[in-house]
Amino acid sequence: MIALDRPLYSPRLRLEPVTPELAEAARAGQAVFADVIGAEAPAEWCAANLGLVAKSLSNAWGSVPAPTRAIAVHRNEGAIVGDVRFEPSLRASGEFEIGYSVARHRRRQGYAVEAAGAVIDWLFEDGGAETVLAGCDSGNIGSVRTLRRLGFWLDSTPGTTFWWVLSPELRSATRA
Repeated sequence: MIALDRPLYSPRLRLEPVTPELAEAARAGQAVFADVIGAEAPAEWCAANLGLVAKSLSNAWGSVPAPTRAIAVHRNEGAIVGDVRFEPSLRASGEFEIGYSVARHRRRQGYAVEAAGAVIDWLFEDGGAETVLAGCDSGNIGSVRTLRRLGFWLDSTPGTTFWWVLSPELRSATRA
């Protein structure tokens, strides 16, 4: 896998990969993080996510590599709207797992689809992905809709978690 070492851009968003400087800023708190990333950092998003951003490049994950995380910043408004994380799957080579979060007041505006879509496109084009997996709670209707809009297909439903799979062909069919 090639590391995400540059921002990704979509029509409304800049997806800024977490660097050591950003991880350190996240440890320092909301104001420092906002200053370093150059964007408004909503308190609600920071409360839920700054700890994860701070751990992004640490050894806190044990023997498993930390997920790569990219912060989604609204390009025109200069405000964080959410983040996307991805990591190689432990099941198979060329398989990645992806997850995302969107600030509560930014939900239902297409940001999850736009941010995750940009990362998925990068994974297929430059990151070495052959398939991308995503899991979501079976009751999370918003995530189910997001994953369907991205082109994912339901793969399995063990317990209360739905598991979804996406290939380059499925992704292309969604964008056609």
